[in-house]
Amino acid sequence: MSLPRIRYRVVGQDDYMLIIEVDPDGNFTIDYGDYTSRKPVRGTTDVHQRERLSAALDAIGESREHPAPEGTTGFMAELTVGDGPTVRHIRFWEGALDDEPDLKGLVRELEVLG
Repeated sequence: MSLPRIRYRVVGQDDYMLIIEVDPDGNFTIDYGDYTSRKPVRGTTDVHQRERLSAALDAIGESREHPAPEGTTGFMAELTVGDGPTVRHIRFWEGALDDEPDLKGLVRELEVLG
């Protein structure tokens, strides 16, 4: 089972950063943005992980934005799914995940890869 290219990036506060990338062949990289204490994790999804990711991807809607509340800084996330004319780009404040179960489900599937 092939997946679309997935890129999930979070920029937090105090130099926190997380980037999770999944290639169509199922290979993934998780980069915590801090090479001094955590090296990037690389691996390959198994059949069950690809099935769960595919189901979560099917549940998310079209490109959209969920800005952070005024005065809030950090923990903005960007999710890019696919390439070219079929790409979906969703930019959101992580605090909005409780109001967006489709995004929350996909983010959780990505976070448990490592």
